[in-house]
Amino acid sequence: MFENFNNKLTLPSKIKLYFLLFKKIPILVVETPYFTKKYIKLPFFLKIKKLKNILVLENLIDMKFSNLIFSWFKKFAKPFKKQLILKGLGFKGSVLDNNSLLELKLGFSHKLDILLNLKDIKVSMNNNILTAEGFESDKVGNFLQKIRKLKKFDSYKGKGFWYKNERKPLKDIKKI
Repeated sequence: MFENFNNKLTLPSKIKLYFLLFKKIPILVVETPYFTKKYIKLPFFLKIKKLKNILVLENLIDMKFSNLIFSWFKKFAKPFKKQLILKGLGFKGSVLDNNSLLELKLGFSHKLDILLNLKDIKVSMNNNILTAEGFESDKVGNFLQKIRKLKKFDSYKGKGFWYKNERKPLKDIKKI
């Protein structure tokens, strides 16, 4: 967990940090557990040191920038997680080949195979619940929205993809 004590930031063990110099510009490289790298160009007035799992900010002129760095590192404390539930008789899914292929059976005459070329997102499927995890919420949401468009929602029977806590009223069937 992240803790902020007077310009000191305690980092989780999952994150790797190192520094680079590119054309005399200091750059902080942050590597996350899903093998994504983020590059931060550091201003010259800010001095950063890494001592084991503690990040120390020195010579602060602008406190807004240090608060920005602290808030930016907080999103790496735990990954953003969203779940889709696949509802419908005979609808199934599975993740194959070390998280590289998503196979879905959605009531069509064929199975849908989706290549997962995602470095930022970890996908798993368990009992018709598709779970996507990543440190960037927009990428996780965009991926799940693409999956959701594969099977149009049936407003009468409730079949299709649903978010975990989503509530939609079903339409009434007309009886003659």
